[in-house]
Amino acid sequence: MKKTLAVVLALTMATGLCACGGSQGEDGTAKGIQNTARTDQGKSEDIETPENTNSASPEEVNLRILIQETSADSVEAAIAPYLEQNPNVNVELVKAPDFVAMNQNAIAAHQADDDYDLITVNHVDTLAYVKGDIIQPIDEFVKADGINYEDIIFTSLLEQGKSDGQLFAIPINTGTRVLAVNKELFEKYGQKYPETQKEMLEAAAAMTKDGNFGFVNSMCRNSYVPTYEQGVFLMGNGGRLYEIEDGHPVAKIDTQEMKDFLNFNVELLKYMPKDCLTMTEDDGRKAFATGNIGMYVFGPWEYSLMPEVDFTYELIKIPSGTKEQASTSGGFQMAIGSGSKNAGEAWNLMKYITTTPEAMASMAATDLPTMEDAYKVAPYTDKKYDIFRDQLETAYLAGIPVPNLNEVSEDFFSYWTDVLYGKIPVDEACSKAQDSVQKLLDKNK
Repeated sequence: MKKTLAVVLALTMATGLCACGGSQGEDGTAKGIQNTARTDQGKSEDIETPENTNSASPEEVNLRILIQETSADSVEAAIAPYLEQNPNVNVELVKAPDFVAMNQNAIAAHQADDDYDLITVNHVDTLAYVKGDIIQPIDEFVKADGINYEDIIFTSLLEQGKSDGQLFAIPINTGTRVLAVNKELFEKYGQKYPETQKEMLEAAAAMTKDGNFGFVNSMCRNSYVPTYEQGVFLMGNGGRLYEIEDGHPVAKIDTQEMKDFLNFNVELLKYMPKDCLTMTEDDGRKAFATGNIGMYVFGPWEYSLMPEVDFTYELIKIPSGTKEQASTSGGFQMAIGSGSKNAGEAWNLMKYITTTPEAMASMAATDLPTMEDAYKVAPYTDKKYDIFRDQLETAYLAGIPVPNLNEVSEDFFSYWTDVLYGKIPVDEACSKAQDSVQKLLDKNK
């Protein structure tokens, strides 16, 4: 029986798994790139078939890559040169409309013994894919070709694709966060840009007057806010929700680092709009765009999402807590399906993508490349990305994902919201959350 229990726990999937497999058009696999749209019900529709062939020659190789629909253009641009150099390789891009559908398709294909050759995996799901035997280790491929990814990929990001000492996936894009500061409000109230959380609170207090506020974020929109968006300030204290010790996850909530983090957020609330606890992500973005907010946590995707503003804002590194000016990172990885019938050729394409700066710049899409040399390729040569490149030096995964990460995050989130709504003191919340979260983490032993 296929090992899917860990995956189901991690992905909190809907009741039914969609059917998924090597669907082809009547004329066979397209030579070059074929796009296939696939819904969470497993239905597919051929979008474009540049060139068809009735029968594949023995030398031809057909690869299926599972991707999110929004990344299709980026993936096509990344692999086009490789396909030009390797005309015997045909690629079908199977596009899922969202994260849930993509996970469902990967699991269903694995259960049907029809694994995808390459899969793009959300970093929070990587361990679940490993435990579910959906992706395979690539150490032998890497060693055989003499690839040293530690010299290519940012080291802190490379750890995301490892499990039990084996390498399963390579980060193909990432997102880190910096702080956007309203230059005009800072000048109006005579404040300097903060380098520490203490200075940030002082600046926020000074600007919260005359209808202005010091900071904005949608503080309770989902369970990942305290560990990702606001989690940048936990990182600055050197804290984590949990850490892996002797191979087992251990909660790190009843700690001084976490208490300092929660107290910082309680204080910061005083200088935020009153509806920040019920805002959506877009509400927070629009609030900052009004020009009445001093500071806002800003990712590279904001360049395309932020409404037009009539004031000047600048980007700075996240103010430090008791440790450093740290931030969080995430993103997608690429892996080879455990049952791929063309694993060798899948590796060749994966190797090309993950070692070629131009390809990695394309794969980054609206996020950030995970390779240093990709910042020498447009559009990442633009100065606006320099601050993100600098922040990546101290940007870390919020925690090595455990199979029941969603359940763990939701549990901590309940204490987070109670603290922000003033229902429970910080010390009591940390004590109770420590025990509650640890019980959930113990399920992974």
